[in-house]
Amino acid sequence: MRAAQKDDGSAYWEYELLYVDDALCISMSAEHILRKEIGMYFYVKEGSVGPPSIYLGNKVSKVTLDNGVEAWSFSSSQYVQAAMLNVEDYLKQRVKSLPAKAPAPFAAGYCPEIDVTDKLNTADAAHEDHCHTIQNPRSPFVFRPQPF
Repeated sequence: MRAAQKDDGSAYWEYELLYVDDALCISMSAEHILRKEIGMYFYVKEGSVGPPSIYLGNKVSKVTLDNGVEAWSFSSSQYVQAAMLNVEDYLKQRVKSLPAKAPAPFAAGYCPEIDVTDKLNTADAAHEDHCHTIQNPRSPFVFRPQPF
């Protein structure tokens, strides 16, 4: 993050977000920063610089807000769908499955802020990375993503 100036003289903040092999640059000079500054230290694949479509598994799209301002929107639908496929595969290996329909994502009266459900055991912990929202197979949390 650093201070920058637009062509019209107004001030703003530039952001460069790097994570392993994913980079997102929010700047009026994004291509220059990615190719010349970050590119001095990391290889930037030809054809990989442009408006973002995916960042860290999240769908990225440009939207216009109600006040007319253009902004970037992040949707985790792809990440959640992939996580749910992983959970379904995990359950299938244990001859279990998620319910076909859930009337609501949480059981009536469920309060996550006071949930003291035990965490997953060590053998199951590897699958926790794929779906952080699932604490325990007995948890009242049931989520079935709908296609967009």
